[in-house]
Amino acid sequence: MQTNPITLPAFGATIPGQGGTFAAILRAPRVDGAEQPPYALIVSDAAAGEFRSQWGEYGKDVAGASSRTDGRGNTEPMADAGCPAALRVRELRIDGHADWFVPSLGELNSAAANVPELFSTEGWYWTSTQGSRYYAFVQDFEDGFSSWSGKDVEHRVRACRAIPLDLLTA
Repeated sequence: MQTNPITLPAFGATIPGQGGTFAAILRAPRVDGAEQPPYALIVSDAAAGEFRSQWGEYGKDVAGASSRTDGRGNTEPMADAGCPAALRVRELRIDGHADWFVPSLGELNSAAANVPELFSTEGWYWTSTQGSRYYAFVQDFEDGFSSWSGKDVEHRVRACRAIPLDLLTA
C-alpha cells in the first residue's frame, strides 16, 4: 500500500486560521486503551494568550491533573477545581478557537526544544502537570530547565491547543 506523505511546515511557522504557531508533533493520549493519531501543538501568540497567574490552591490535590503528556486532559479538572490559570485559559477565544489549554510538562518541554524563541526568558511558565497537592511543574525557556513550584506562586501561562496534522497543510 502506498501512502502520500504530507509536507509539514517548519516548527515556528504561523498556521493561518489556527490561532498561533506550530510548536511540536506529539503522540496523542490513548482513549480507552486505543492508539490515537499524533497531533500538532499550536502555541498562542504571546499578545493574545499569555498572562501571569497562580496555578491553583496550595495544599489542594486536583484529581486528574497529573498527566505529563495531556494538557487538555489536565486543564479540564483544573478548571473544574477553580484553578485560576485553567479558568482564564478556558475563557480565551483566539482566531475563532475556544479549545485552548494549559500545556502539560511534556508539551511545554517539546515547545522548549523546538521553539524556545517564542517564549520569554524572564521567569517560569506553568504546565498543567501537578506534582503534588502543593506543587506543579514549571518550564524555563532561558536554560530549558523543568522544575516545580508552589501552586500559589504567580508564573507565566501560555495557552496551547492540539490540532490534527492535516490542518497544518490546509
